[in-house]
Amino acid sequence: MGAEGEDTLKEIRKTLEPYVRPREEAARIRQILAVHLASCLPDGGAVGPLALIDADSIDTSSTARGLQKTYLEALSANIKARKEFAACCLEPRRPAGTATAAEQRLDRLQEHLAAIRLRQRREKLQAIERGLNALGQKPAASPGFLDPAEIFRDSRPLPNVPQELVAAVTLDETISAPRVRDLIDQLEKHVLQTKLLLRREEQLLEKAKARSTARPGTISEGAKFEALNRTRAELINWIEAELGKAAGDDGNADGQDSQKHRASADHVNMEEQLVSITEKYTRYLDVRKKLLELVGQQPQPTIKLPTKEANPPVPAVPSPPPTAHVLTPYFEHLLSVAQEQKGLIAHKSHLSAVIAKQLRENDQVLDHLAEESQLLPAHPMPGPQQTRAAFADATSNETPGASSRVRPWVFAADSAKICTLEAVAEKIEEGQVALEKSMGILAETGRLVGQSPPERKEAEVPFTTEEDIWLAEGQPPKKMAGLRKHTDRTANQPAQAKTVWDMLDGNLGLLRSDRDSP
Repeated sequence: MGAEGEDTLKEIRKTLEPYVRPREEAARIRQILAVHLASCLPDGGAVGPLALIDADSIDTSSTARGLQKTYLEALSANIKARKEFAACCLEPRRPAGTATAAEQRLDRLQEHLAAIRLRQRREKLQAIERGLNALGQKPAASPGFLDPAEIFRDSRPLPNVPQELVAAVTLDETISAPRVRDLIDQLEKHVLQTKLLLRREEQLLEKAKARSTARPGTISEGAKFEALNRTRAELINWIEAELGKAAGDDGNADGQDSQKHRASADHVNMEEQLVSITEKYTRYLDVRKKLLELVGQQPQPTIKLPTKEANPPVPAVPSPPPTAHVLTPYFEHLLSVAQEQKGLIAHKSHLSAVIAKQLRENDQVLDHLAEESQLLPAHPMPGPQQTRAAFADATSNETPGASSRVRPWVFAADSAKICTLEAVAEKIEEGQVALEKSMGILAETGRLVGQSPPERKEAEVPFTTEEDIWLAEGQPPKKMAGLRKHTDRTANQPAQAKTVWDMLDGNLGLLRSDRDSP
């Protein structure tokens, strides 16, 4: 046992020294306690040893006093401690190793979580410290940063408040409830001022009428008629000019089919011009109606006060009757004609817009088909015409019309048809040559075998059909000559031998007679 064990034993002995007694002393103490207990008992009966006391029959009555009461309380505490100790002993014990490993893992996890929390808190505090340091370095941290004098030093001063507004505000603040009488007085003053202004304007109007020399009564009928004729002439000239512009535009559009039609901007300009013309014509009609009303009105006679004249009154010359009623039918007819012309102009513009829209859609469709077509690139138009057309399109301000867009399709279709016919003719010629070769091979084979070929009827006439004639019309002269050669070759071919023995050229009988003669 080491030094640490001896020190531990010494500490335990020192702690238990007040409670540990020798055996003789312990027996003596027991005897003294037994005598004391016996003297305390009323009947003086014998008392058994303390170890044999029944724990269930402890008398906890209030009659015990002094040491007996203390002893009973200590005994109760001892019994309770024994019961708890027995219960703890009876409980199942867990394996020490497993519990220790689990606790260690739990302790490590808790330590890791605590370290994470501390790290996060440290990062937050560091971020706050950095922000405070940055704010401390900025000018906003200075005490005079929010001083109004420093803030508005370079700004423009505010305008002064009008004195009337200040007076009105102070008046409203001082007088909470204005009197009704004062308001009525102010209203009467305003009404009086308005009446004075009206009277002054009436006086000015009378002075202006007195100064003016042109009055309805003083204007002669000839002057009125001349003014109406001039107005009518100007109206007719204006209508003819507008109709000429519209007719010229429509004639140019109808006469040039291959030129481009008006673009959307031109249509918008034309519509704006039509709207402006309509507005001008409406204003003209209003002015003309007012003029007709003025002409149709009879001049009101001015009533003059009778004055004493020295000379006798001269009889007034009767004025000629007005001639406005004579011109009214002409103006009505002119108005109806103008309305008809206006309707025709609007109808023409609508038709031209519809036609231009349809042509533009057709051009778009043709352009789209030309982009996706494989026929046009395969059979383009001749080079010089194409270059001239491209140069003309680049130099002119007009787009090609429908005819110029359809022309490449027609040329490509014709070229494709001619190429197809040539390919068909070549294939037919190749087939005829192959057929002739096969017929020759068959004839040679039949001749070797010994079969006689069938006799041809009408061999001198070559077999031609309507299709051959139709194909021959589109063929060049060289191919026609080749076809004639093939037909002549088949027609003029000599008759061949029917069997193998027919091929031998000689007189076999003479040879045999020569052999027999010697």
